[in-house]
Amino acid sequence: MSSVNPTLLWAIAVVFVALTGGTLVRIVALRGATDDVVQSRLASLRTWWVLAGLLTMAVVFGKAGVAVILAIAAVASLKEFIWIVGREHMGARTMVFVFLYVPLYYYLSLAGYQSLMLQASPIAFVLILGGLRSWLGLTQGYIRTTAAMVWGLMLFVVCLSFSLLLFDLHFGSEPRVGRVGWFLYLMLLTELNDIMQAITGRRFGRTRITPQVSPNKSLEGLLGGMSCTMLLAVVSAPWLTSFTEARSLSAGLLITMSSGLLISLCGFLGDINMSAIKRDAGVKDGSTLLPGQGGMIDRVDSLTFTAPVFYYFVRFVMKAGQE
Repeated sequence: MSSVNPTLLWAIAVVFVALTGGTLVRIVALRGATDDVVQSRLASLRTWWVLAGLLTMAVVFGKAGVAVILAIAAVASLKEFIWIVGREHMGARTMVFVFLYVPLYYYLSLAGYQSLMLQASPIAFVLILGGLRSWLGLTQGYIRTTAAMVWGLMLFVVCLSFSLLLFDLHFGSEPRVGRVGWFLYLMLLTELNDIMQAITGRRFGRTRITPQVSPNKSLEGLLGGMSCTMLLAVVSAPWLTSFTEARSLSAGLLITMSSGLLISLCGFLGDINMSAIKRDAGVKDGSTLLPGQGGMIDRVDSLTFTAPVFYYFVRFVMKAGQE
């Protein structure tokens, strides 16, 4: 591991200061709450601290560290996903392929073949899963199970891996914290959006917008999360991205606010996409892996949509600025 960018260390320190402040506010807000609510909220806070620590270690080690944590998240998510969609028709060899593909994907990505893996994976999923399952005679539940696994692999392997592609962006000027800044920006905005949509939705939510999929989702929660995410986008962009480099104040504000808006909307769509999957399967959470927050798929659901969209947004905006 090379020397750590000092500005990155300051950015990490700011994140932990904010997390500390949020923790204190949350604890104070729990006064008078029922015991089960207190236990759930405190468990969620502890989980956030653990996740923040793991993310910090990944960021400090750069692209390799992020690849490792993404691979772990992908394996955990796929394990939960298989449980949700039903493993009775899966077949042992199908699951072997699924779980071996993840480390292979990230190993080859780190070896310089990420673009190839990204392009070839959808075809590989269709050919290998379809061919393997039909060859083995796994015809019971064939369409549902095969299609579900292709969908799961696309979400938790391909879509999540766009977070790693952010390290390969070259636009002349790098973020002050280094290329890891793009990844950190995406993660902070995605997670803040999730948190603030939930908090403002519980406090002010009146207008349900997805009653058939996620009844607790409200227009007020969506707008609250969107406002906070756009604000953080504007404040953090000069340090974590190159959006504001060599641009006027108005142009920089437009781009950063647009990135926050896009991440907020896509995070919401990723969230309800996973809610639709769980509702179809008749389950509430992916698992109890993360106390107070459900399973791994409940933590990365928004990121499966925000990562690819943000990657292409960055490429479009930064290349347009060079022309």
